[in-house]
Amino acid sequence: MDILLFFFLGASLASFIGVVVERFPEKSLITPASHCQACGTTLPTWDLIPILSFLINRGHCRFCQVKLPIWYLLIECFLGIVSVGYYHHILSGQICMTILLSVLLSLYDLKSLGFPILAWLLPTLGLFFFAPLSPIFLILCLLGILAEMTDIKIGSGDFFYLASLSLGLSLTALLWVIELGALAGILSYLLKLKRCKHIPLVPFLFLGYLLVIFFKLT
Repeated sequence: MDILLFFFLGASLASFIGVVVERFPEKSLITPASHCQACGTTLPTWDLIPILSFLINRGHCRFCQVKLPIWYLLIECFLGIVSVGYYHHILSGQICMTILLSVLLSLYDLKSLGFPILAWLLPTLGLFFFAPLSPIFLILCLLGILAEMTDIKIGSGDFFYLASLSLGLSLTALLWVIELGALAGILSYLLKLKRCKHIPLVPFLFLGYLLVIFFKLT
């Protein structure tokens, strides 16, 4: 029973992250009530239950039948599994917090090739409960500020995200994250036949982080 509770807690956090990405900073996180983006109909409470509502409605809006993005379901399942990993002491609180931050920033980066500074800052402050401020963190933040002021071909958000990752990784592990993320990004660019002028790097760095954590745990 506790496992199910933790699973749906993680799935609910994923659902909330989806709302944040959809609304913040342009709209209020509180009003209006959750509604279908296509037809505007306010969703009843049972349509807000993570995973189950998606499966019951077969991935469509109950009212207008528009197809919902599959990533809603995938991310809810993923964070549900992460939450269960925390329950079983497989994943630490720091890793779980970093994964939540990573999902949030990855969705923002996929949506708009960037993210609001508050979306990075507030979760990162939470990471300081697990790790002290480090020189690597400061250096990467300075590089992020530099990237914001000048065109160095790498987004400022990528440096800020790496700064957050550095709070829980050694320099060697962080370099592995960068190498794996860059490789995944290059492969994605090539597979898309160079049709994309800009690549959202944060999701690929997140993939690199997951691989590094996986090999550390195994």
